[in-house]
Amino acid sequence: MTNRLQIANRIIPQVGFGTLYITQNRGFGTRRENAVSLLREAARIGIKFFDTADSYGNGSAEQSLHDALYPYDDLIIATKGGYKHQQLGHWQPDASPASLRIALEGSLRRLNLETIDLYQLHSVDSRVAYEDSIGTLKDMQNEGKIRHIGISNVGLAQLKIARTETEVMSVQNALNIQHGTNSEVLDYCTKKKIPFISWMPLGDGSISWAEPVLCQLAEKYTSTPAQIALAALLNISPCILPIPGTSSVKHLNENFSAASIELEPNDFIRLCKRYRINFPLTGTG
Repeated sequence: MTNRLQIANRIIPQVGFGTLYITQNRGFGTRRENAVSLLREAARIGIKFFDTADSYGNGSAEQSLHDALYPYDDLIIATKGGYKHQQLGHWQPDASPASLRIALEGSLRRLNLETIDLYQLHSVDSRVAYEDSIGTLKDMQNEGKIRHIGISNVGLAQLKIARTETEVMSVQNALNIQHGTNSEVLDYCTKKKIPFISWMPLGDGSISWAEPVLCQLAEKYTSTPAQIALAALLNISPCILPIPGTSSVKHLNENFSAASIELEPNDFIRLCKRYRINFPLTGTG
């Protein structure tokens, strides 16, 4: 049985879909030829949570979600504002109140929505007081344009500031078995039962799939090393929602089915020791 998690007042499968890779160049350029069919396949196999951003392909990922899945029956569509990606590989925070309003209006238009299910502040902008950025999202929520507010790419200080300004539905930070698993933000979210959306859950090329422990466990569970890496994340904390992205239908199905792998405690401990994961956290262990 696939693990489940509550977010945005919904109980959903504990693996979502990140749309960074449905564009031609990792969040830049037009959408891939199979973007619409891939998104439809994701919904067909049972994925309920789709994460995107206005900066992914300068709106092309959001437009693809609309073209593939509108009117989003029984789905949670989460998007983000506060980051610019106007040159390949160059991400620039832009979280001023005026920019956030422009970003949100663009997302509403492309997604053809009056209200965004979960709207996330994509990045900290050192030029803008964090309270002002969060306050702008709160204002737009009061206007009925945002249902729930989330934050992304934050440290514990920003998370605590945000929680003094508004209810924080979710936190989205990079997390995989090799990166971020000893994070104080993750520990805090687990204690407070705040959903932690894990972007880069498969390492974005940084994890070796030839690692002996991963390969041995993959053979034991009749799976792939990547599936073991995803299954391990779900053991670290019950609040984690990985959102692996892919442009491959094969990998899409593998990623989603990883949530049904039940690692034996000793196998999870082996992974914790190998990757120096702070075990046990305040999760299931």
